[in-house]
Amino acid sequence: MCQQLPIDRIAVLSMYEVEGITSMPVPSRRCPACLERGQTVWVIPGKCCPECGTPVN
Repeated sequence: MCQQLPIDRIAVLSMYEVEGITSMPVPSRRCPACLERGQTVWVIPGKCCPECGTPVN
């Protein structure tokens, strides 16, 4: 079973002049099984869909 993580962004500590934490978008894909049912669920490639558990590559 895939581990489900409810994150859509990751935090990266800045190593440059800007202080603090920068958020960056994570590449994702729509779950094909949920898409067939008319739902749009975004999943990080290599993870399982949090709604139906389908692995998304």
